[in-house]
Amino acid sequence: MRKIRMKQYTAGITLGACLTMLSFTAMAQKDTIQREVEVVKAYTPTTIDADKINDSPVIKDETHKKPDFSYSIESKPVFSTLSVKELKAATIIGKPAEESGYGLVRAGAGNYNKPYAEIFFNNPKGKNSIFGLHAKHLSSHSKLTLENRERVNAPFSENEAEMFLKYMFGKSTLSVNLGVDHNGFRYYGYPGTDTIPGFLKNQTQEDQDLTCQGWKQTFTRGGIQINLQNIYASKSDPSTGFDFQYYRFGNKTGQREDYLKFAMNFKRPRQGFTLMADAGVEYSNVTNIYSGLFEEIPVLTHRGQTWIFFKPSVLIGNETINLKAGAKTWLVAGILDKAQFKIAPDIRFNFAPVKEIINVFAGADGNYQHNYYSAITRENPYISPTLIVNNHLEKYRIFGGFDGKLSSKTNFKIQVDHSSFSQHPFYYLQGFRLPTMGIMPGPAFADNTFKVLYDDMKTLKFNGEITHHAGDKFNLLLSANIFKYTLTEQEKPWNLPAFDANISVNYAISDRLSVAADFYLIGKRDGLFVQLESSPNPTYTWETILPLSSAIRKTYVMDTAIDLNLRGNYEVSRKFAIFAQLNNFGFQKYERWLGYPVQSFNFLGGVSYSF
Repeated sequence: MRKIRMKQYTAGITLGACLTMLSFTAMAQKDTIQREVEVVKAYTPTTIDADKINDSPVIKDETHKKPDFSYSIESKPVFSTLSVKELKAATIIGKPAEESGYGLVRAGAGNYNKPYAEIFFNNPKGKNSIFGLHAKHLSSHSKLTLENRERVNAPFSENEAEMFLKYMFGKSTLSVNLGVDHNGFRYYGYPGTDTIPGFLKNQTQEDQDLTCQGWKQTFTRGGIQINLQNIYASKSDPSTGFDFQYYRFGNKTGQREDYLKFAMNFKRPRQGFTLMADAGVEYSNVTNIYSGLFEEIPVLTHRGQTWIFFKPSVLIGNETINLKAGAKTWLVAGILDKAQFKIAPDIRFNFAPVKEIINVFAGADGNYQHNYYSAITRENPYISPTLIVNNHLEKYRIFGGFDGKLSSKTNFKIQVDHSSFSQHPFYYLQGFRLPTMGIMPGPAFADNTFKVLYDDMKTLKFNGEITHHAGDKFNLLLSANIFKYTLTEQEKPWNLPAFDANISVNYAISDRLSVAADFYLIGKRDGLFVQLESSPNPTYTWETILPLSSAIRKTYVMDTAIDLNLRGNYEVSRKFAIFAQLNNFGFQKYERWLGYPVQSFNFLGGVSYSF
């Protein structure tokens, strides 16, 4: 049955109070920028630049995560409906040298009973090294109203601690990051307008076998990353780099995961061409998940996967016209996964008929996606805690377009992609009916944790972007995507939008006052609910092999999401500043996932002190 023994998770790596990305170091290399933050005076905001097509990107003064509705599962945090868009420490860009400061403290509060605190510290005295610490807490202790008008507890907590060390020698940079994060929330959602049955609300988490309604969940991850790169090597210099990652992940419902990755990259220039290669190994192992889909009574077990990848390529040509031709290969074996060998192209052609003004590009590639457990929980935190998600393959992606400059301060990009996926995962909710009681059928109810089904899919994507960067004074980003999906079996691309767009504006009104706005538009999405006319059992509850043909399928349309965010910062003195941000200014409680609305209008304000 679904009942899971609760265990208190203890991170396998003990870390002190930590923190980073506070030192911004620029070396005298054209178009090369060191992405660190250094507090040299009182909190001083700066405007952002586009990070996609800008030829000389800069660090953003504030981190704002777009509500990304794609199913791209990557090894990085993604947007959560539970979090607000908190302000980060200011970045010093292009300012005259001043006496360096050591850090920044920020504290504030907002509605939805939301406290916030963050501290940055860095050592600016090192000649060839940077050391920094960073810690943050953001939480909310409030309720949300579901589509059925019921008020439910929907608290969340985000906690981060990080220590950062970077050492520069010769043309190389060695970076070491130690960090731990601990995030908590509740499974508060329920699909549609049906009332949550009383027998679900009245049971404690320890006695609850049927769904995760009201359960508390925590995700804790601690680990280390070591990276060595020849970031200042010229095009004619050979270079070698590596990246090592290890972390331990665990949650309140008893799942534990070890993840390790070691990758090396090589570049060897030759007469008329350059040889390049990426190679490495990736390993993941998770415990307390259910085994085979076809077993009559699945048992809790563990899933281990070993990935070996090799991606060779050759680059020929010059800055005006060049061609990269290669391949991506993966060899995968695991305890619950059959041995697989996958290959995809890796080709890109560039032609700049007018250098630095316009560039035409085209190519073909693909990707084999490692759907390890913690990556899935970052994509969808409300997934069933013991669910296995199969790896999926992007067999090919054919792309083409052009980018360039409309002026010295304005860039643009237009691109078209056509991709083909094999067994792409889609998330959905399912429901059950309790056993018949006498002549009356048992009550029906919904499980509010997501399951997964698979289908082959082809996508056509049109993308357009315009960025305008006017130094520290004014910045503008316009971006839009249109999607077309073709599926083999499913009638809808569950949870994927037909379009999205965003506008970001940053404006420094004066040396002390800066304001910004973000406008996000995400098209309607379809959510799937499958009602099984039977009582739950481990096969149905936890696995993806379901009698969907005999089940009642319901489609819920999630309205177009319109999200407007405003923020500002005012420097009162050299050391003190006031910040404020208004999120979801459109007062729309759109659903990030079916049954899970986000917070409506919310604000966060406070003060910062640099030292």
